[in-house]
Amino acid sequence: MDPRTTDDNKDDDNDAATPTRTFEWDRFDVFASYGAFGAALSLGDSGFLQNFKYGYVPYFCALAVSSIYIGSHRGLTREFRETISFESSLVGPVVLSGALFAAYVALEVLHLDLSAFVNVYFFILGTIAVAGNATEPLGALGDWWKASCYKVKVPDGWAVDPETREVVEDAEVDVTPAQITGTIFGIALASADMAAGHQNFTLNNAIACFIVTDFLSVIGFGSFKSCATLLCGLLAYDAFWVFKSESVVGQNVMMSVATNQSFNGPFRLLFPRFEDVLNPAPIDAFPFSLLGLGDIAVPGLLCALMLRYDAFRSTDLRARASAAAGAFMDIFETERALVESGEQPASDADDIENDGYKSGIGKRAGDAAVLAYDSAEDISEDAMSIPSSMSGRAFFSSSLSAYVAGLLLAIAANLVTGEGQPALVYLVPCTLASVIYLSTTRDEFSRLASFKDESGASSLL
Repeated sequence: MDPRTTDDNKDDDNDAATPTRTFEWDRFDVFASYGAFGAALSLGDSGFLQNFKYGYVPYFCALAVSSIYIGSHRGLTREFRETISFESSLVGPVVLSGALFAAYVALEVLHLDLSAFVNVYFFILGTIAVAGNATEPLGALGDWWKASCYKVKVPDGWAVDPETREVVEDAEVDVTPAQITGTIFGIALASADMAAGHQNFTLNNAIACFIVTDFLSVIGFGSFKSCATLLCGLLAYDAFWVFKSESVVGQNVMMSVATNQSFNGPFRLLFPRFEDVLNPAPIDAFPFSLLGLGDIAVPGLLCALMLRYDAFRSTDLRARASAAAGAFMDIFETERALVESGEQPASDADDIENDGYKSGIGKRAGDAAVLAYDSAEDISEDAMSIPSSMSGRAFFSSSLSAYVAGLLLAIAANLVTGEGQPALVYLVPCTLASVIYLSTTRDEFSRLASFKDESGASSLL
């Protein structure tokens, strides 16, 4: 992944603020990511995993990891996105609790049939999500797919400048071949899912994952503080509505809404339940194992933030290293010239060639390099590059690995107890702990805690 342009935006009152940068997702990585996602879908649809009692475990893990990986990288390459502020992170669990309880009342108490509304909602959302994802591999095929083929006028009052948030009149948007093809593909996939009544688990899962990746690409956190606050709040939200709601309202609210047939759509991952002839499931049991999209999207927000932290951290370190190297060579060459001209004494002429530290040149050059490293602010285009290997994305890699560990813990708890588990109870501690541990061992927890990403972002509040 190689960043192409920079636009420094310094804030004297906030040393942790980061400059605006634009990154480009490596073309090979785009194809590899979507290829891995497609392979996971195909393997699940082949029937091979359905022959195993726990076949849903690698299937859910593969789809979840692919969704987070793709969504995080798509978000890094977007010039503008919405950020969740600290205030939003405080009220978020309350708002979600109200929405979940309202859905429960409508479905289980009033017995309203929301299928028509839900179908229309997910048809529109699915079409947009699929179209947005399709443009990534299509655009990676070549510049022709990303070139504007015509412009569409935006109705007055609808367009908003992403930087100033002001309404723009007489606005036009570019339409590319990739967007046209992606939209056609999105309509086709959403129509097929609706025709199948959302019961074709492969179609459902494809759209559901695309919704997650689209969500992670357009919405994120601007700081680690906001992210940790919301994740802890949603942990409490998930635990209450799964563990305690039955004692309050007489039913497990979360599971009641998730398995209600009139509230059906690609908001969860499905996998056919294994038919155990020795221990058959009840006749009215839900026919699928499921994983809620929130259990992917919420920890995915932390992973996406860690990718951005890795990206900015990498460009900062490279810029500082370049500045330090330049300062070292400038001082060394200057003082070497002075010694050779006789303007500055040296204990031994050979010291300059053999060991600059004997004449003090090396020490002074080293001190200048350290000073340049600590004070470097301007980031040159040449210095900005993101390693293509996962080892170059340490925090992202750690949080993604911790996500898999947390998901496996949640599944294990489900198998031991025989009851649905609030996955965030396991996912949030695992992911947060991995990030905090890594930052502590690298002696940069304070840097992580103060990190603020203000690049091309506008707050939701």
